[in-house]
Amino acid sequence: MFDRSASRMGTLMAIAAKLQTQIATGKKMTSPSEDVAVGQQLAEFDRKNIDAAAYTSNMNMSASMLSQADTTLDSIVTQMQRATELTVRAGNGSLSVQDRQVIGDELKAVVDTLIGLGNVSDSNGRALFGSASGTPAITKNADGTFTYNTAPSLSEVPIADNMSIQPTETAARVFQSPAGDTLSILSQLAASLQAGDTTGESARNVLDKVNTATDQVSIVQSSVGARAARVELQQTLQENISADREELRSSLEDTDLTSAAAEFAKTMTILNATQSSFSKLSQLSLFSYLR
Repeated sequence: MFDRSASRMGTLMAIAAKLQTQIATGKKMTSPSEDVAVGQQLAEFDRKNIDAAAYTSNMNMSASMLSQADTTLDSIVTQMQRATELTVRAGNGSLSVQDRQVIGDELKAVVDTLIGLGNVSDSNGRALFGSASGTPAITKNADGTFTYNTAPSLSEVPIADNMSIQPTETAARVFQSPAGDTLSILSQLAASLQAGDTTGESARNVLDKVNTATDQVSIVQSSVGARAARVELQQTLQENISADREELRSSLEDTDLTSAAAEFAKTMTILNATQSSFSKLSQLSLFSYLR
């Protein structure tokens, strides 16, 4: 009788202590060894959360750079449209030499603006359209030509399992079109107009090239916009997946406080009753019975 009662009270006290710990900590388990399968699943959740944090950081960085690239390319498109307008005007045969010289001066200013936009820095102080080495994306040489200090392609960053994205563009892709080097074409046209083009022939000869160069910038901007939309979609998917994972983790790990409190109260009631019964039974003896 003593052994059975002591065992029963010991079991109830252990259950009560476990429930009290679950209520205090808010967790069903205090050690993975309590349920190996659940412990392994929670460890996998931890690994997934670490990966998700890294992917989220990469997506935030990519979204920021792509947004800046899109805004900058929008400004470049505006300048290219202005360059097209100036080229069309310069090709008007009724203009005077002085008129074309003024257009040449403005066209040179457009080229300088384009160089500045091509060399814009990202939030880390590196050239947005340049290489990882931190050098300017575009360098104007003494002979009037231009050097693009960019790799043939930029490195991609992972944003999900088996998914990577290029977070920016190269200046070479922006300013080199099937018609040739955009900055060189515009610089040479500006120089010809400033030198005194009497007929506007230099402008008419390169108009198609300028249009092609403008189209190239628009193509690059469309590519950047598509990648930005892809990142935004992946960010939404990542948020949903993370929320689902946390909900499942909570169902496995977190204590249902209402149920635990009710179970604790029931256990304590049974324990108190068992202790009371044991106390009364333990006072009985053969002599008490004989009396």
